[in-house]
Amino acid sequence: MKKRLLLVLDFDGFLINSYALIRDAMGAFGLDVGAEERFKNRRKFLKYFGGGKELLKNLVGFTLPKTRRLRSELTKHYREVGRVYPAYVSLINAAIETPTIHCGILSRNYTLEPGPTIRTVLRRSGINEVDLDFVLPIPVGVKKVDILAGMAASRYYESILCADEIGDYRAAMETGYESLMGSYGFDTRERLITHGDVAPESIYDSPESLAAALSQRLAPYIEKDEVWRRPSQCLALPAVAGMGAR
Repeated sequence: MKKRLLLVLDFDGFLINSYALIRDAMGAFGLDVGAEERFKNRRKFLKYFGGGKELLKNLVGFTLPKTRRLRSELTKHYREVGRVYPAYVSLINAAIETPTIHCGILSRNYTLEPGPTIRTVLRRSGINEVDLDFVLPIPVGVKKVDILAGMAASRYYESILCADEIGDYRAAMETGYESLMGSYGFDTRERLITHGDVAPESIYDSPESLAAALSQRLAPYIEKDEVWRRPSQCLALPAVAGMGAR
């Protein structure tokens, strides 16, 4: 059966609470990324170095542990405690099991061996990661927009990117993807709108509200594909809390 919907999911910040993992990993070295709201309102480079209150201390601290040690600690945190937000688990599994949906992960992840790290978190969270169509960590120096452009194909009726940062939205707009944006990740709602010109109707303030919106978008594909499955293989569309406030 042909793939008709391309569903690209971001990982860091969107599917998992990366802030908590980064905070705890850096804290093991005496470094401080600051409060979550301030973390989310910084430019990408400064997210890891801290704001005015933490920047000087962190710059000094970064000269002490080697970068690989810090990345190793971050990798350990991801693999041991990282979990996908529960609202997405059954929904992603349903997308994976739907023959007409081409579903996978595309994300810039700074752990060591990001591909296995991402898969470890997905597997622990109950996601059938072995049947994902792709898990693509973005290498340093490679732009997400270029990968999205390369993935776009005329065989898809629709292409959707679910993510959480301004750069993700711009990449989606440039390559013709519909975007669903989570303001609970690396960029706040205010920052997405004022600095990224993100359409307010594309922004959701919790994993639950975004998962509800995504389930509605996937429903026509999942429900149609039930016809092609044996009864024992059928997956009911996950029950997700109502849309509520975006």
